Amino acid sequence: MIISNQARAGRRIRLAILGCAVSLMLVPATAFAREKPVWRDAFGSPSADLGVASEQLVINAPELMKLSPEAARTLLVPAPLAGTVRYRVKVSAAGSQIRVRISNEDGKVPLRFTAASLSLAGEGLTAANGSLLPLRFSGAAGLTIAPGVAIVSDPVVRPVSAGADLLVSIALDTPVINYVIGGGQVAVAPGDQTLSESMNGAKQMPGRPLVTGVSVLTSTAPRVIVAFGDSISDGNRRAVGALHSWPEVLASRLEVAKKGRFAVVNAGIGGNQLLSPGWGAAGLARLDRDALRIEGLSHIVLLEGINDIGMSGKSPLGDNPLVTADEIIAGYRQVIARAHMNGVKVIIGTLTPTGGSKSHSSPEKDAVRSAVNAWIRESAEPDGIIDFDAVLRDPAALERLNPAYDSGDHLHPNDAGYRAMGNAIPLKLFH
Repeated sequence: MIISNQARAGRRIRLAILGCAVSLMLVPATAFAREKPVWRDAFGSPSADLGVASEQLVINAPELMKLSPEAARTLLVPAPLAGTVRYRVKVSAAGSQIRVRISNEDGKVPLRFTAASLSLAGEGLTAANGSLLPLRFSGAAGLTIAPGVAIVSDPVVRPVSAGADLLVSIALDTPVINYVIGGGQVAVAPGDQTLSESMNGAKQMPGRPLVTGVSVLTSTAPRVIVAFGDSISDGNRRAVGALHSWPEVLASRLEVAKKGRFAVVNAGIGGNQLLSPGWGAAGLARLDRDALRIEGLSHIVLLEGINDIGMSGKSPLGDNPLVTADEIIAGYRQVIARAHMNGVKVIIGTLTPTGGSKSHSSPEKDAVRSAVNAWIRESAEPDGIIDFDAVLRDPAALERLNPAYDSGDHLHPNDAGYRAMGNAIPLKLFH
């Protein structure tokens, strides 16, 4: 059979076209998906109230731990917020547009606000010049948020880089209860000053943010790491511009080493427990809301359980049921099981030293902590571990924090301790 040159050329063209089609079929779908921008959470600060702990002396900030019970109770009394409240938040992913999440998930009455705004942060709680933008919610300037509900703003065009600080301002129509949980700082000013770069008559006070999330529209489709825990993970700090705990250090390192591939969301709540409600819902109860619901979630870094131990039995925190190491370990196994059902890896941090703490220290409690840490190190059940205990402990007294890392209450690290924690995390855990 004789085939002409023209026929051969046609056949080669058809084979080339077929080869291209097959190649396209073999290209992973993610190669095309990443060309389309996606929304990713880039900041988190979970909603929380005092819950059952409102009737107890629950102290979980270094300065409060140094006070008498009477003085601490005075500072912990919830107070109403009115006028304009302004928060400073740091995003861990770059994007071209932004949406803000406002929560009344732990509220008991409707939350009504009349206006809100977003800006790049300048000095402290002052907006960067010319950067203020009004926010809309389903097209409206303000809404009423029912108890148990969170809402997200309409997108606003505001290019932002990873690590940028933003300000979110909300003009309240009715006062809301301000819970002094964790170390968040809020500025409060009279009237509607959402579009004021520097608010007149503003006062700063501690409080849990109403802003529980910020999402960015990003073309890099980063995977999301959630830092899930208590005050030792809580990203809120009393001093504006101060270090926002070890998750912020981790986010900065990942941005340098794996630029655009990961975002870190902080789901720590000061005073939170894994098994029981206290400051905020129990970790096992809020796992879906504060972690598993997040699009693109790939890893949970779990550092929780020290408050379960500290608040166990009789202590300055009250008289509570005893918690055993086996119960905490069972809680960890639940987190692992539920995360694995969603294709998410769980990395667990060892519980840090508490020796000398007024609330969390006793030989019996340290024995429980040691047993939990032994399981974390030896069981091979987590997808990875971070030995925070080894990073922070005093070589001369293993049950205590290293004095160089102790905030002064023998429970919480200082900024140097948080840096040491963040810098000790092996980045190879995230791939």
